[in-house]
Amino acid sequence: MKKKIPEFKSVAEERKFWDTHSVADYLDELKETKEIVFERPALKRNFQMRLDDATINRLRKLAGIKGVDVSTLIRNWIKKHLDKELKVA
Repeated sequence: MKKKIPEFKSVAEERKFWDTHSVADYLDELKETKEIVFERPALKRNFQMRLDDATINRLRKLAGIKGVDVSTLIRNWIKKHLDKELKVA
């Protein structure tokens, strides 16, 4: 029976999976690619805020657990909560 590569919720989850599994077990699932392209949304402006050291350290820790950088973590939170708040309003 062929094994299926599971869907991952984060890069960190995928990293843990591949640390404990062999890619050889999933060769039938893999597709050859000629070129790898990473598309990023066009980010136009910077926004700065002041945070205390403890908050910054907690953000760094959580971002590491989720396998993203701190700015991506915060940007995703802002988008998610803006969408939620504006739907209620």
